[in-house]
Amino acid sequence: MCRHTRHQFWNINMVIQILLYLFVTIIFLTFVIIYFKFIRSEKRLYNAFYAQGVNCEPDVFLIGQIPQIRRHRKTGTRMDFHQELMRKHGNIYTFCSGLMTRLMISEPDLLANILHRNNAQKYTKPSVVNTVLSAVISEQNLLVAEDNEHERARRMMNPTFHRTNLKSIVTIIIDRTAKTIDSILWRSNSNQIDLQVLFNTLTLSIIVSSAFGSDLEADANAKDIMCRVFNQVLRAVVYRSFRMVNQIPFLSKLPFWKRDVLGNGRRIIGKFVDQIIIDR
Repeated sequence: MCRHTRHQFWNINMVIQILLYLFVTIIFLTFVIIYFKFIRSEKRLYNAFYAQGVNCEPDVFLIGQIPQIRRHRKTGTRMDFHQELMRKHGNIYTFCSGLMTRLMISEPDLLANILHRNNAQKYTKPSVVNTVLSAVISEQNLLVAEDNEHERARRMMNPTFHRTNLKSIVTIIIDRTAKTIDSILWRSNSNQIDLQVLFNTLTLSIIVSSAFGSDLEADANAKDIMCRVFNQVLRAVVYRSFRMVNQIPFLSKLPFWKRDVLGNGRRIIGKFVDQIIIDR
């Protein structure tokens, strides 16, 4: 092998080594950032609860209790998962949903303390709540708002829940529920009924009718949006949540894992709601 050829081979070998070292460094730094930004803080939270005597499910690295939650969801027994943990740990316990440590409280006095208006500033919603819910209800929403924005939105909603208005809403609830029951009986010969779609449509019909006086039953396009698009978005949110995409902000912004379903669904639902407001 001539000196020139050996020199070229040595240069190529050096480039490959540099690229390899660079790749390993990037992977290492990525894991370090993920650990200190997401895993370490949740692990410290888990240890803090454990140190205070809170009963905790085992902290399985990265996945937590996601396999059990997914198994219960597939069999339609999601609430059984929490009931089993309540029998095992009592009314206060923690479990891990992927990277996130979840504190579950079913003690009435503690719940009253958390929900009391004077304590509102002591509790904030985790960023993952905004990431998950904003895909369905947008970021300007009472459920994800904080501090002064939440107070403003809550005051704006108060008249809706006045005793007089609630009486009229009861009539709407009864009417829409009766129509839903009739639709089930009418389709009694069908092999299957998707109850999630059915109840989601019922809930949204009551909300829309109460807020805007619109009847989904009279609008085929509205029913299609509520029955098809909204449930597609919800399924995409669940899909992303079980794969922990929603828990890591930069992953949630990548155009993968059904992000196109979320974007398209939110755009369609947004146009639908805007049209209701315009019509009103």
